[in-house]
Amino acid sequence: MSGKWTIGMKLVAGFMVVAVVALVLAHLGRAWVPPAPMSLAHARLAWDTAAVDALEPDPSAVHADDLHRRGLVAYTAVYAPAGLEQPIQHVWRREGEVVDVVRLTPVRGGRREGFRTLSRKTAWPADPVGRWTVDVTTTSGQLIGRLRFRVVP
Repeated sequence: MSGKWTIGMKLVAGFMVVAVVALVLAHLGRAWVPPAPMSLAHARLAWDTAAVDALEPDPSAVHADDLHRRGLVAYTAVYAPAGLEQPIQHVWRREGEVVDVVRLTPVRGGRREGFRTLSRKTAWPADPVGRWTVDVTTTSGQLIGRLRFRVVP
């Protein structure tokens, strides 16, 4: 029997190859699939941490001078079911390139309004003009939600 493959051996080998390919694809695709029990309850931009409800900046056009003078705060509320604790982060990007990653307090599930988090960015490039996003992700890179804004001269 040495040197010959039986039908059973071929089936087992085929199943093993399919299983390995499925595991590799699942691992590579996990960053594109949002964590099932978590979602973004709301997300907003503000000039400071004192006025969560009084949001001045218009996300469609934030002026570069204002950013340099005042900074910008990204407020996010992440909904998670009770009992879940998950580390998350804000990933600040300009034109798709990562500028800053801010690790936040781990989300603790159970609040109907979502677990509130924030990150404040005060260090901006000399010319911050362009399209910006703040991605809310798990520390393993799974996207929970996204804030978008544009910086104008």
